[in-house]
Amino acid sequence: MRKKSLYFKLFTFIMAIYVTSAIVTGLILFGFLGNYFMDRQEENLKNIANEAADITVSLAQTRASGDTFRASIDSIATSTQTEIFIVDKNANVVISSIEEYTGSLKESFTKGMLEGKSETFRGEIGKNSKTNMLAVSQPIKHNGEVVGGVLVSIPMPEISKAKGDVFKHFFWSVCIVAVAVGVLVYFLARKIARPISKLNDAAKSIAKGNFKKRVEIDDIEEIGELGETFNEMAESIEQFENTRNSFVANISHDLRTPMTTITGFVQGILDGTIPEEKHEWYLSIVLDESKRLSRIVSDLLDISKLEQGSFDLELRDFDINELVRLTVIKFEKKITDKDIMLSVEFDKDSVLVNADKDAISRVLTNLLDNAIKFTNEKGFIDIRVGTKNGKAYVSIQNSGLGIVEEDLKRIFDRFYKTDKSRSLDKNGAGLGLYIVKSIIQAHGERVWAESVQDEFARFSFTMQLSENKKQIE
Repeated sequence: MRKKSLYFKLFTFIMAIYVTSAIVTGLILFGFLGNYFMDRQEENLKNIANEAADITVSLAQTRASGDTFRASIDSIATSTQTEIFIVDKNANVVISSIEEYTGSLKESFTKGMLEGKSETFRGEIGKNSKTNMLAVSQPIKHNGEVVGGVLVSIPMPEISKAKGDVFKHFFWSVCIVAVAVGVLVYFLARKIARPISKLNDAAKSIAKGNFKKRVEIDDIEEIGELGETFNEMAESIEQFENTRNSFVANISHDLRTPMTTITGFVQGILDGTIPEEKHEWYLSIVLDESKRLSRIVSDLLDISKLEQGSFDLELRDFDINELVRLTVIKFEKKITDKDIMLSVEFDKDSVLVNADKDAISRVLTNLLDNAIKFTNEKGFIDIRVGTKNGKAYVSIQNSGLGIVEEDLKRIFDRFYKTDKSRSLDKNGAGLGLYIVKSIIQAHGERVWAESVQDEFARFSFTMQLSENKKQIE
């Protein structure tokens, strides 16, 4: 029903525009033709009146017979399809193209003529006439004196008929074009409605949970682009749904594991299953698992703040080199346990940046923890800090399996984990790199990842140099 409704609306709307345009054009044309015909007829009648007047004067000078005079006037009237009246200076009809005309002309039609004026009239010219006429009067002069006049007329119905004939042709032309337009609009409306209907069906399918649904549209450019955008949206929704499902599974596992450990050990202590001399050992494990739960909850809260824009940055100047050193010290034990070769290189002894120190510390912690986690035994980690074009550049590179190209595109997505088997990333929930990206972007800076599979992975980000900031201010 919706498909028909969409097609019907398009068809009706376009045809309504056409019909309205045709009516307006017809009215304008009819009005224009009316004035045009009247002006042309008036000009034509004036020429006929001048010709009849000239012939009358010429025949009078040659003293032609009355029959000759009448024949000449009848010939002009017949050829021009007009009615011609010759009157004397007393307004009496001397000759008429109407056979055996016995009537008289209205004074309003003859008065000005006999006073030497050429005039145009519309109305009934005879006292007993009931037909509206368009008439032109022309005085006949001899030796500068008005000796009579010529009245040439044509029935108004004839003019209206001519206009009607033109309008009739216009009407039928409009009808024929309307049929052609209707056919074109039919196919055009179908061409527009069909892809939109496809989009509508696909949207319904996605709304029902079929995130693999796509549309194929090759028609109109704009609608084709809309189809491509729709497919991109559908792909994003599918990826988000897959990520969400993966996150639910991961976060459930990440929450359930420490909670099971905590519950089991606390229960063992309470019921005496765990001997008193081992209470401290197991309580330390409970404490570590509690901290792990706290970190996961903290990450989720931070993400919520970042996405809501309520994560306020406290910008201040600090030495990024010193912050890198402190971060490395925090991970010294983990680095030593995996026998990792660590190298740290600074372009300058001190690099002052303007940023939120605690937030950047979180970035360095997440990146270094990630690097240690995925570095192979006796591998290497290379940390570098440099400056260029008013920016500080920090990169953390580690050896190992690297990141495949497919994962590299989504490495900063929320809840995304490259280690699907969880053989390396046992404690993560896929939030660390998303938080890194969100913090760096909140600073208005860039963060990116590079990798060569089975060789290395490198994460880099930029910060604003404090001295450059002061120059801008």
